[in-house]
Amino acid sequence: MQINPLVVKVWLVVFLVSGMTHHSNAQQLTAPASDFSESTSYPVTPNNDMIYYFCTQQGQQIAELQAESAGGVVTFNWTKYNSSTGTFDAYSTESGTSSVIQNLADGCYQVSFTDGGTNYSFRAWVFNSWLQATAAVSASTCTSFQLESTVTGSTFAYYDITSNQQVTVASNNTYAWYDGDVRLSTQPAFTMYDVPAQNTDYRLEVANRAGCSATATVTYQSVVPKAKFSWTTTQESDPQYSNYQAPLEVQFNNESVNADDDKYEWFLFKDITAIREEASTATQPVDSIMETLTGVNPVYTYENSGRYMVKLVAAKENPNFTCRDTFYLSDYIVADTALVLVPPVFTPNGDGMNDVLKIKTRSLESLDFQILNRWGRTVHHYKKSGYIPADSELAAWDGKIGGKPASAGVYFYVVDAKGRDGTRRRRKGFIHLLR
Repeated sequence: MQINPLVVKVWLVVFLVSGMTHHSNAQQLTAPASDFSESTSYPVTPNNDMIYYFCTQQGQQIAELQAESAGGVVTFNWTKYNSSTGTFDAYSTESGTSSVIQNLADGCYQVSFTDGGTNYSFRAWVFNSWLQATAAVSASTCTSFQLESTVTGSTFAYYDITSNQQVTVASNNTYAWYDGDVRLSTQPAFTMYDVPAQNTDYRLEVANRAGCSATATVTYQSVVPKAKFSWTTTQESDPQYSNYQAPLEVQFNNESVNADDDKYEWFLFKDITAIREEASTATQPVDSIMETLTGVNPVYTYENSGRYMVKLVAAKENPNFTCRDTFYLSDYIVADTALVLVPPVFTPNGDGMNDVLKIKTRSLESLDFQILNRWGRTVHHYKKSGYIPADSELAAWDGKIGGKPASAGVYFYVVDAKGRDGTRRRRKGFIHLLR
């Protein structure tokens, strides 16, 4: 009688699978050292097997399987699936209550043994999983650059034990880009639009379906500047004045990063009120720039009062292009025109102390100062015009009327002053003359 070989093969497979259904809680095949496990999805074979993954380095085989009996000494017969023939080839034989095979190459391993009169057979696939990653910067411009990854690693494929049909398992790599602890993207490559003005390390972390990971770092060499500045003045503050007074000398303090020292441009705008007034009647765009400066930390004196904006443009020259960044002050530089500071009391008694009414001025072009008595009659008149130093102390009254000492008492004063900006300002108040 002739026997159909295909029928025999199918019968053997059914016998093997049937034997696998007699597993107890004691007899088992495991991989305690594996990093991840999942089940096969055979296209034909009805019973699936476990797949065990072991995270390792390229070229290293660390996979291992462990078979156990119920406690008695048995003979473990190990075989390995041969995808070229579709059969299992002998691998090793070992006696004991358990058996461990180590340093396994990728593939399917089967162990068979008889325990307590019952035949047992177990199968499992093992994969040595490794990843390598590199990161790179490309397409660097003034506004963006590209972070790219190159990842290589293990490929995973198993075979249906019945049909010998290959089943490929996707690696399902996941990506994470970091700047320090901040995650930037989960794509293999992406474009950075938040371009830093300093050299920055970016970290790439990649993991496959088994959780095996690789890390790469790349340094972005910055091609962009970051403009920033502040300003200070040596002019002393005075409680009488809410703002600094013109003329106001300003020191610009450059706080820019990654710019070339010879590529700073400072744009000093005209007084904002003057710009608006000019624009209200202009038919063409108004030139709002008063002065343009260069240098790292320039100094400028605002001669007239006003509210002034300043813009800094910082540049960095690269082989094929030049990048620029602009910074505006968050608020105006205010230079005010002051009136006079008139002391409330003076004592013209000849003791050499506070004998003369001295008034302090700042940023004035002309001054008209009058003293009136209690009946409103002018008893003293002091005028000064032409050049008045920025901060002056003027002896305005010696306490005499018509060459004779004035009576002690309260006098009224009126100030009519013109600032360097041409603005006329007035002030009134009282003075106590004490003897």
